[in-house]
Amino acid sequence: MRECILLPLIFVSGIASSQPLCSQTSVGYPPINDLGAGTWNTFQGGLYPNGSNYIPAAHKNAGLQLASQIQPLDANGNPDAANGKIVFLSVGMSNCTQEFSAFMPLGNSDPGKNSKVVLVDGAQGGQTAQIICSPYAGFWTTIDNRLQTNNVTAKQVQAIWYKEANQAGSLPPDQIYTDSLLSQSKRIMNIIKTRYPNAKICYVASRIYGGYASSTLNPEPYAYLQGWVKKWLIDDQINGDAMLQHSGATPNSPWIAWGTYNWADGTTARSDGLTWVCPIDFQNDGTHPSNAGAGKVAGRLLTFLDTDSTACWYRTGGCASVTSSVSEQTSNAIHVFPNPATGNIILRLSGINTFVHISIEDPLGKTVFRSDFDVSGNCDLRIDCKHLNAGLFFLKLNTNGALSTQKIIIVG
Repeated sequence: MRECILLPLIFVSGIASSQPLCSQTSVGYPPINDLGAGTWNTFQGGLYPNGSNYIPAAHKNAGLQLASQIQPLDANGNPDAANGKIVFLSVGMSNCTQEFSAFMPLGNSDPGKNSKVVLVDGAQGGQTAQIICSPYAGFWTTIDNRLQTNNVTAKQVQAIWYKEANQAGSLPPDQIYTDSLLSQSKRIMNIIKTRYPNAKICYVASRIYGGYASSTLNPEPYAYLQGWVKKWLIDDQINGDAMLQHSGATPNSPWIAWGTYNWADGTTARSDGLTWVCPIDFQNDGTHPSNAGAGKVAGRLLTFLDTDSTACWYRTGGCASVTSSVSEQTSNAIHVFPNPATGNIILRLSGINTFVHISIEDPLGKTVFRSDFDVSGNCDLRIDCKHLNAGLFFLKLNTNGALSTQKIIIVG
């Protein structure tokens, strides 16, 4: 049983303001991915169990197996390699639709995207978890209509991006709030599997920073707690929760894993450089993202889909059949942050002891940056991108003939 939550009260006026509270640049909570094996309010950090940010090997293997089964389907859910579709559907509330809407033009212009993948924004403003956890909610009928508008069907939906929350309650929050959001999210997973029987994978997303909120809609600590609820949802599936069975004769849920953990403590940079800055990243309510803020999340989702092994279905060529197990990931040799970026980017190199050649190219293959470095061990290389126009670019790293490519987004 999880301990009761007791948090310091963060005052937010009950009367909506026309301006965000830009002075509240931090609330002092640790991002879950930066906690590691440490604890916050007795809860162990890490996006996954045991203080880790990496998917446990058994759960990863299950995800890879399901990813390898995602394929173009016809309107009736039958395999159709020539004319079938793979629908990637967003499910959630206002922030979800804003961020997925920002992602769609990036995804649809992504040269690495599988042409069979159809992006459909099913998320809707005002549709909180306590509303859509009912199978009779009008939310689901609206998604039916949006699928039809995009000339696809429910049986072609195979992957989900899920971001949900509830309107804040009293301050400080009590355990009922998080327990309710967790149980409602489980019912939503059941509804997704019932309505979209071929939905194999669900990537969850957290809220962004809520400390600038000028209303009681979803301020801190509610925005922060939403990320913990998503972590517990994944943990419960990994631990065999009967409501979250993704395998067997009668699965009642898609396989669940993190897509994007978006929360950072305002202007206090996370270990990967993510910050949330007011007013540039927010609308006037301090809760919903501005175009720039939505673009940050959209860029992170694009990077995830372009690189994560379970998202192979999204990329050109699809997934290879999975016949062997994989080990839990423990390190990354290359990491780029912030991504999306507005100015400088940091290229973090780990365990590289050689001469490296770095270049950045635009989508047409034109080189816009080139430099050489002699690297020893672990280091951060700062690259000035302020001269680049907003858009998609490809960072290429050549080490002794081995080429690595990562997409970067410049948002301003």
